[in-house]
Amino acid sequence: MKTHRIALIPGDGIGRDMTSAAWSVLQKAADAHSFALDGTDFPWSCAYYKETGAMMPADGIETLRGFDAILLGAVGWPAEVPDSVSLHGLLLPIRKNFVQYANIRPHRLLPGVEGPLKATAFDILCIRENTEGEYSGAGGRIHQGTTDEVAVETSIFTRTGVERILRFGFEQARARRGKLASVTKSTPRNIPWCSGTT
Repeated sequence: MKTHRIALIPGDGIGRDMTSAAWSVLQKAADAHSFALDGTDFPWSCAYYKETGAMMPADGIETLRGFDAILLGAVGWPAEVPDSVSLHGLLLPIRKNFVQYANIRPHRLLPGVEGPLKATAFDILCIRENTEGEYSGAGGRIHQGTTDEVAVETSIFTRTGVERILRFGFEQARARRGKLASVTKSTPRNIPWCSGTT
């Protein structure tokens, strides 16, 4: 029986409950399909930051490299730790070091569930670029603490980054129904790519 080593990072708030529930489901799937899961918990979170001054240890990425997968819950505690700290201290280093450039979000209408859209069949796959754009981390502040303080954030889209997410979106559309829509959000954080049927 093959055993998969999983790094569990529950994160903050509801992330802890969601990760616990997801782990239970994964264990059932492992039992049903004859493989095993070996989970190791890591307390890296905003609470961890408040205790240690870091979202994860300096060798956190190298520690994670020893695992087959990472189950990461919701991270963030804006009232106590700025989003920029949790984003740049944990989430983005994981995404960038493991080249997790495609954020894949399936949206389906499940049997017996009535959604806000009056559709009988709803199956869309949203694919969002996950490491470039505003996630590039290019920017900063000057004249901090004065009336002349300025904050700058620059979106960076490399040819490699754009091509790989476009290629991935088209491959997914080809494997599904052959339909693809390019969409952007009104708050320009990233560019999602959707393929599917409505």
